[in-house]
Amino acid sequence: MSSPQESYLAAIEANRKVNPQTMDDLFKQLPPAKPEQLLGDWNGGYFDTGHPVATQLADIKWVGKSFKTLEDVDPVVREMVYDRIASAAMIYDDRPIFDHFRYVNDNLLAGVMEGKGLGHNGPFYFYLQR
Repeated sequence: MSSPQESYLAAIEANRKVNPQTMDDLFKQLPPAKPEQLLGDWNGGYFDTGHPVATQLADIKWVGKSFKTLEDVDPVVREMVYDRIASAAMIYDDRPIFDHFRYVNDNLLAGVMEGKGLGHNGPFYFYLQR
């Protein structure tokens, strides 16, 4: 049986449409990320769950995120609780949206975007790679 980290890597490598519940189940198995683990420049990617945020990211040609310090990012980074686990989260300044992170390895973080700013579309699953 593969570890949650191996399963997450396999989902990225498969690069095909995936059920949001599958991603939710996998995300919940990953260990929390510490805020300090977010520091640096990251390339971004996302899973095809049919979520409308994917189209928005493609339209703006999203490439990733850059965290200079815990305070020097457009949104701020804090430790927050998501699904009963305290983990690093990015808090958007002007939107009721949060990005929560889980640790996969030193060069890969799993992410889930959630909040009332997404309407009834549910969470959006993405990842950051160095």
